[in-house]
Amino acid sequence: MANTPPKGDGKFPTTEWTLVQRLKDSDAEVSTRALNELCGQYHYPLYCLIRARGLAHHDAQDALHDFLAKLLRLGSLQGIEQEKGRLRTFLAKALERALITRYHRESRREQHEVPLNDPQLPFDPDLEDRYASEATSGLPPDKLFDRKWCEQLLGRVLRQLAEDYTRRGKQPLFEILRPVLLAGGSLRGHDATRLAESLTISEPALRTALVRLLRDYRHLLEHEVRQTVESKEAVEAEIADLMASLST
Repeated sequence: MANTPPKGDGKFPTTEWTLVQRLKDSDAEVSTRALNELCGQYHYPLYCLIRARGLAHHDAQDALHDFLAKLLRLGSLQGIEQEKGRLRTFLAKALERALITRYHRESRREQHEVPLNDPQLPFDPDLEDRYASEATSGLPPDKLFDRKWCEQLLGRVLRQLAEDYTRRGKQPLFEILRPVLLAGGSLRGHDATRLAESLTISEPALRTALVRLLRDYRHLLEHEVRQTVESKEAVEAEIADLMASLST
């Protein structure tokens, strides 16, 4: 039951086998695949947190690989329940503790050995270029982490939504309404008549299409957030916290 993108009929996935649950699965193959998924999705926010703590690029990569490998090797993901059931909160606090441990270890000049059976974790070779090109200064490390986590999640939601509309033969509609969606979802400030004419539909039909797009976007956002929290009840609170991180 893998976490799949929306299907061509416009119905979004409802699986309850979340990323959190798969990370904690007793089957090593399942948890390893989930860890690789997590790394692919969220290693950049974790990398930003480490860089914001003062580590140089290569040290940050080493620290992140060590951190993620240990999570799986030591079964530390059971601690998610103690961090309000949120993967984001758990990872940030666990990484902060790992960085403190790393600092004390290196200050004592102890040699750290990485076991040969660590999982092969994917890394973006352009991490440092991306980090250097973005406006990352001025934010505390924890706020920077939350913002990058949110940006990563919203970017994935938008890509999946675009793919879904393309599969349904509605790519032109999505491309026309995408700026409206990114601006907050209101046609205020946009020339609705011109947008409708470009799609050869009426203005009321345009507004109806926008309502459906916003509904689809929200549905997919809730599904993606559900992958990173322990319960359905935590979804709304997590979305509110993530949106707040974009305004800081």
